[in-house]
Amino acid sequence: MQGAIFGDKRSKEDYNAIMNYARVTPPAIKENYVDIAGGNSSIDLTEAVGGVAFEDGKIDFKFTLFDTESKERMKNDLHGKRVDIILEREPEFYHTGRISVASEKQAGSIWELCMNARVSPYKVEKHLTVHAEEVQTAKEIIICNERMPAMPKITVKGNIRISYEGIGFALETGIYEIPEITFRGGINRLKVSGNGNIRIEYRKGRLI
Repeated sequence: MQGAIFGDKRSKEDYNAIMNYARVTPPAIKENYVDIAGGNSSIDLTEAVGGVAFEDGKIDFKFTLFDTESKERMKNDLHGKRVDIILEREPEFYHTGRISVASEKQAGSIWELCMNARVSPYKVEKHLTVHAEEVQTAKEIIICNERMPAMPKITVKGNIRISYEGIGFALETGIYEIPEITFRGGINRLKVSGNGNIRIEYRKGRLI
């Protein structure tokens, strides 16, 4: 079975550990319902503040190690650390969370080490998505995003006006991160005009 990477530590290469499993528990929805006194059902306010929010997710790990020293080093290196976690079965994504050692058990010279990680609700692509355009006339830029909201880094050379969901910004040469321009899951439309170049960088993320 493939292993896992915790920050700069690899389960197999650094500890000679066999990963028996890595079980991912999806994040719970942060639901918000208001009861209607004397009426049927309730009012669903789950998306009242701009979309569905989620609790943390969880990954449970079980490793087999073949000597006490390797087991102790793995515990010492990882317990309590908040790191990026890559499961080698899906190397294009990383999770971010804090690791806890849950239990350990010995059978002769073999150790069983169980850990869990409380992780962010999204697994994030390792590579950036980049969209670059030369702007000389008014045009529309189509941006496709995954489920995780993404505020892009926008690099401008020249003078460009950009509009997103009816809100416009006049941008000169520079690098910008604008909270009002946060891509949602699916198709996002940017209207640009002016004279220059624009580069849009963002990172996509999927629900775990």
